Amino acid sequence: MDSTEVTHYRAYRIRWIQLIVFVLATFSNAITSITFAPIESETSKFYKITSAEINSLAIVFLFLYPFGTILSIWLSRKLSMRSTIIIGSILNLGVFIRLLSLSNRLNPYISLIIGQIFPAIAAPFFLNSTALFASRWFSPSQRDIATSICSMANPLGLAIGSLVPSLIITANPSAREFFILLISESLLVLLATFLIIIIFRSEPPTPPSSSEEHHQAINFKEDFINLMKNRQYLILLFGFSIGLALFNAITTLLEQLIEPQGYSSENAGIFGAIIIIAGLFNAFLAGFIMDKTHSYRLILKILLIGACGSAIFFILILQPNKFYPLAASIGLMGFFLLPLLPVSFECALESTYPIRPEWSTEEISLRLLIRLRILFSKQFIEKMSQAHKETIEKFTSTVNARHVNHLNEVLAENVEKIENHKVVYNNIKEAREYY
Repeated sequence: MDSTEVTHYRAYRIRWIQLIVFVLATFSNAITSITFAPIESETSKFYKITSAEINSLAIVFLFLYPFGTILSIWLSRKLSMRSTIIIGSILNLGVFIRLLSLSNRLNPYISLIIGQIFPAIAAPFFLNSTALFASRWFSPSQRDIATSICSMANPLGLAIGSLVPSLIITANPSAREFFILLISESLLVLLATFLIIIIFRSEPPTPPSSSEEHHQAINFKEDFINLMKNRQYLILLFGFSIGLALFNAITTLLEQLIEPQGYSSENAGIFGAIIIIAGLFNAFLAGFIMDKTHSYRLILKILLIGACGSAIFFILILQPNKFYPLAASIGLMGFFLLPLLPVSFECALESTYPIRPEWSTEEISLRLLIRLRILFSKQFIEKMSQAHKETIEKFTSTVNARHVNHLNEVLAENVEKIENHKVVYNNIKEAREYY
């Protein structure tokens, strides 16, 4: 461009339409990742599969995240952001494969896991593009709030995905109920894909700020080494990863954590919605405060302290017949844990800015944040799932030991399960068959 030419920077009104379409695509991807978590017992009963197999339907999103990230990075270097997001949306259409699980002629689990694999690969296409999309379309004064909105699309999908299945699927699930659930989510993905293809664009005709006037190349090796030398970034990396991994593990295994205490899958759906809605509220609040004050470090400290306190409260209050206190503890965890996502993203951009001021370093730093969070999430889920399995094994061992002196107490305290006002089991034999 000629040095005498004056560039006029402009934020176009259509940026809000672009934002809605991008959020819908991210939302539709997230809602499919947690479809079976809040209805674990019903899914196990209907498909005749184990809890471990049901957990894997969510864990596959974590396991394939690194692969999806590598693929999205490679495609983003070859293609425009629009083309990359379209490819991610098309991969997302793989959820239609899950409908084949309702056919008696096929192994249902194979269809379910394949139907989860494609959207799992697509997830990084949306999550890794959050800050890039905000910087391409929004001026610096609106970038923080745009990043917060985009990054909250995934948790919002988890919230709806935690609530809706338990409203559709009953204690005695049928093929019709699962068809309604799966086709509803699939049609939402189809709508999002259609809008992405028709409406979504990589960038506006003119840049919203001087920082987006030129998109520079990236040197992965140099930037990675610089990030590993950045002490502030490394502290943020591990703190963010552990906090969000805990959040992922709780939302994935919530029903299995509360079920031994006598709570139903419907309760799990309500709790799952509470944890994420509370988090969404505070995330938008934190985004607004960040936009006005830029007090990233103070906000991050408050969130981490609150997250630790609420997690301890949750552990202490996880007891039978304490629905409202338990709901409050879960809401507090969401309130403090979920805003870590946008706040950590903004802190990453600030802490890495002296190393490389252009977007490329920010892109790598955000992807590292998400990938380490995925690693911790897998570990937490595996440990929590194993703890649930050990609890059941201890219970079975107690039953098999036939401790006659304590049999009445065991029956009264452990060998009874009521779901949706219906007795699921009320004696040792039925309990053993159930588990």
